[in-house]
Amino acid sequence: MNVTCRTKTLARWMLLCLMPITVRASFAQQSDDPQRLQQEGIAKIDRWVDYVRRTGDAKGTASELAAAQFKLKESLDIFTQRRDAAGAALSVIKIGHIQRMMNQFRQAATIYQEALKLASRANRADYETTALSYLAYTEMQLGEVDAAEQHAREAVRIGAGCGNKGFYFEALDTEAEIEVKRGNLAGASDALDRALAMSGDVDKKKLYIAYMDRADVYEQVARKCDSDRTFDVCLQSVELARADYEKGLAITQELGYAYFTNMFRDFLKNLAVRKAMILSKQKNDATVVNANLFHPRQPKDVLVTDYFGSGPMDASAMAFVESAFKELRGWQARMQQQGLTVLDLNPSDLCLEGQYEDMKGNTNAALEAYARADNLLEKDRRRLGDEQARGAFMEDKLSCYYRPALILLQAKRYPEAFALFERARSRAMADLLASRPLSLGSRQERVLYSQLRSLTVNIAAQQEKLFNLTGSQDRDQSAKRIIELQRNITSLQQQYGQLEARIAREAPKLNELTSAQPVTLASVQRAAAEGNYEVLYYVVMEHALILWRISGDAVEVKDVFLPHVEVIKKAAALRASLVARRDTPDARFDEDASRQLFLFLIQPMLASLKGHHLVLVPHEELNSIPFQALQDPATGKYLGETFAISYAPSATVLSTLGKQSTLKNGLLLAVADRNIHEASGEVNAIGKLYPGRSKVVAEEVASTADIKSWVGDYNVVHLSVHGKFDSADPLLSYLQFKDAPPDRGRLTAAEMFGLRLQKNALVVLSACETGRVEATHSNEVLGMVRSLLYAGAGRLVLSSWEVNAGSTRSWMETFYQQAQNSSPAEAARRALVAVKAHPEYSHPFFWAPFVMTGQ
Repeated sequence: MNVTCRTKTLARWMLLCLMPITVRASFAQQSDDPQRLQQEGIAKIDRWVDYVRRTGDAKGTASELAAAQFKLKESLDIFTQRRDAAGAALSVIKIGHIQRMMNQFRQAATIYQEALKLASRANRADYETTALSYLAYTEMQLGEVDAAEQHAREAVRIGAGCGNKGFYFEALDTEAEIEVKRGNLAGASDALDRALAMSGDVDKKKLYIAYMDRADVYEQVARKCDSDRTFDVCLQSVELARADYEKGLAITQELGYAYFTNMFRDFLKNLAVRKAMILSKQKNDATVVNANLFHPRQPKDVLVTDYFGSGPMDASAMAFVESAFKELRGWQARMQQQGLTVLDLNPSDLCLEGQYEDMKGNTNAALEAYARADNLLEKDRRRLGDEQARGAFMEDKLSCYYRPALILLQAKRYPEAFALFERARSRAMADLLASRPLSLGSRQERVLYSQLRSLTVNIAAQQEKLFNLTGSQDRDQSAKRIIELQRNITSLQQQYGQLEARIAREAPKLNELTSAQPVTLASVQRAAAEGNYEVLYYVVMEHALILWRISGDAVEVKDVFLPHVEVIKKAAALRASLVARRDTPDARFDEDASRQLFLFLIQPMLASLKGHHLVLVPHEELNSIPFQALQDPATGKYLGETFAISYAPSATVLSTLGKQSTLKNGLLLAVADRNIHEASGEVNAIGKLYPGRSKVVAEEVASTADIKSWVGDYNVVHLSVHGKFDSADPLLSYLQFKDAPPDRGRLTAAEMFGLRLQKNALVVLSACETGRVEATHSNEVLGMVRSLLYAGAGRLVLSSWEVNAGSTRSWMETFYQQAQNSSPAEAARRALVAVKAHPEYSHPFFWAPFVMTGQ
């Protein structure tokens, strides 16, 4: 629970919320001067707002709003009689404001829509801008985030040329709030930067709210260090937030807004607490790493238990939870004292209540609060219409799932605990895959969707670059680049709006995103029995690792004492020793990290494993680990030698992928870049396994258009070309084909969403880094894996790093030979063993890069 956020909510509610008011006709006498009535009504609204900002008392002058509404309705009647659409529009907008202040958001939204029609009829772009802004705001309050986003974007577009900087400023601020709601902090920062660039031309009564909003964006970045280890970034964000809070404080002091002055002082105090927490975590991480406690040599060196707790909580942390819970109760009391409507608790409030009750030992009350939070989170998540927003939505809410899951594990209520872990994992990707049947039925839909994804990714990438520049110490030196990025973003957003309008006309199904129901533990067991595999399912927590073994006839769960900071350290060390071999022939494989990770990740369940095929569901930094290269210290054998291994981001995603079968009767498309050593020979050799059932392109260079045209006719697609991973934005990673305009021969991961793959096709990318992904905290894997599964693939074989041509050819030829009579996972194991048997390829760099996604 974030106390600062709760206080900010109160700040806005003190401005915007009021119990319903009964309007009495005695407040004003009839007048035939609508402008005067209108101005009198507006003045009364302004006096009420000013009084609240000074005192925090929303009830004492409530009669001002009642009188204002009466005068505005009188003016509206006269404007309507005179057919003065402009005057009527302004009166309706102000009446909408009163309804919004009364917390009547549905009525306010209807009124703003009517105001928008009047403003359009009057050709008043300024009134259109403000009506759209407040319509978007009310829709956001109603949970209609997609509609709010569209109206906010339109408000910004019109506002840029409306001639009223104040209205344009408000439009940008509203857009920023909605982007925060969608989890797009970079987009929110961009909008607020553009708004605050007009600070010299905007009324200070509006200005301090924007400083508060931008400070909140920076503070949310700082809160990422609750799970991230980018301490320098978090501390810098704290300082940026502090600077904006101080600017807002200075303005409220100048205006005499004592109530808001005290609020800004509270924001700064809470920010100081946040900074202290970051520094404490940084120190604790260093202590853990330097303690030398997590370097096991044998199984007994790893602490494995059946006790599941949320980790140690020191006195200061307990005091913080208790203080936050009391602040929540105090907030509710203050709302009631001011005569304001107290809405239902939001998910964050309920998660705090759950944590407080758990801390006090009230398990049932804690679980009840967490269950209510989960239900609200699901409703909020489903209201978001695109998978990018749904993925970002989960990032800071994982503790609301993990904490009750641990309580349930301790009570051995495994099905309920598993359901919570799965609800917090790769949900947006599961929704995306569940939506496949709704769309991409025609070539036009595929093209439009591919263009939409490419634009979305490009806008996000530009916003992220801008965010990094504007939040850096070199901001002043980067002024020219910042202006260039802002222009680029504006242009891309205009293109996005045009494309979105076209999709609404020509392919409305593309805007439909379903909500996938997470699989149950029982269904995972049934699938494991049918597929003859076992699942190892990992959850990385701050204090420990939760490890599940799920088979057709049993479920085991263990708590492995391995703090998150050690997972990060060991995963990075193992990967670094693998990729270093490409450029440094004598680079040594980090066998210590490999063996230690085996003891932590595999050994706790090794004795229970009965099958030969493991489906691994990794989490956090474990997504970067090639498990096949983990070595058993007792035998010296690697996991990939002993077991057939495949991967999945979540059990729900796994359930959407096709069952394993041999490739004997497949139809093969094999394409090579003739300029890559061994590539042509590789595809020609593979093609011989599919006589009369293959298209092999080895002597000419294929274009992206060729690939898009061909792939739909084959259920085995093999591409031996150059690949490049973009760590800044994984969906801009690409495969390189014939260099030609307009894409320079690059088929990006974003464009791959629109490929016409056959259902459950096998896609093999014999190229560099095609299997690399960036995994978010909610395990949304970003990269080619995501795109190709959406396009229809049921199984993928991709590489984790830049590969060697000779060992790759050997691996691929063996894989296809063995897959004629064995499952793809078993064929991959045999290919690994075959390549490893060559002395020149003994280093795991050569035999461990390829990973299989699916069963």
